[in-house]
Amino acid sequence: MVKRVAIVGAGVAGLAAARSLVDTYTDIVPVVFEKSRGVGGRAATRRIGDFCFDHGAQYVKAPTPAIRDLIVATGDAVTIDRPVWTFTRSNTIAPGDAAFADEQKWTWPTGITRLAKYLASGIDVRLETTVARLNREGDAYRLFADDGQVLGDFAAVVLTAPAPQSAAILMAGNFNKANELVEALQTVQYRRSISITVAFPKQPAVPWYALVNVDRQHTISWLACEHDKPNRAPPDHGLLIAQMSDAWAQTYWDELQKGTYTLSEAPSPVIEALADITLLIGDLGAPYWINIQRWRYALPDTAPPLRSYERIVIAGDLIGGQGRIHLAIESGWQAANQIRALLL
Repeated sequence: MVKRVAIVGAGVAGLAAARSLVDTYTDIVPVVFEKSRGVGGRAATRRIGDFCFDHGAQYVKAPTPAIRDLIVATGDAVTIDRPVWTFTRSNTIAPGDAAFADEQKWTWPTGITRLAKYLASGIDVRLETTVARLNREGDAYRLFADDGQVLGDFAAVVLTAPAPQSAAILMAGNFNKANELVEALQTVQYRRSISITVAFPKQPAVPWYALVNVDRQHTISWLACEHDKPNRAPPDHGLLIAQMSDAWAQTYWDELQKGTYTLSEAPSPVIEALADITLLIGDLGAPYWINIQRWRYALPDTAPPLRSYERIVIAGDLIGGQGRIHLAIESGWQAANQIRALLL
């Protein structure tokens, strides 16, 4: 008898869980529900003219053979060769820890969403479908969309959405015994992030691919040369991504909206951020454009103490607790293993 499993969220954790189930068992059929128009979550890529950039997750680490095998299986993965250095509040730049600076950093010529699309191949993914409620109906779980539409009955559910969204789905349901899981999800704390991508007429003369702020006292937490990746910018042009600190994002969250701006259109906080970028990379001339993207639930600082209830399993960034792509994938694999144990 075929058993259907609902997976809420088409980020890499949800897709990894679905891929694992599809590749292993013919009698467990996953259905993935995603509220946005595409797969990948923070493994997100955008294109503006001749420029292409990853404005969420920047690359994928491969600390285990299983993760490396997955990356290689996509067929077109490449590594970023230049190192990651460090910087401080006073703009002091240094090589940092050699092991961290030189670790392999994987990406794709068409963007990091290539990994998500590979995982999603052959999977039943329902895009632009928001799961709003989860009811217990006999021995099954019934999912409802935000317009009240019934999305189907399922033998088990994997929730990979950020903790507040997963908790809201459970709280809207018709059973109270999941309160313990809700309370566990409510303990998860997130840092926000605003990504500012800037296209320049020339590249900075720097020996690093990216800088990471090590004292958490700078307005910028991460600054990367996106043009180091293949097919991201026209020759000799600069493409820089600054991921702003949580404190900065909290301060300007309501003021800044996502979108692409010319220099004259850019909000004043972004102009100030551009000045901070220039202090780290030098003057590259007037930018062609500035793009703003926002991540409310960018980096979880904690993981829930409880990760499942009955046949409801939690997966995603919140399990790894570090906002890393490879940890989200591994949490998806772990969720698939839990589902197998529960259903077989």
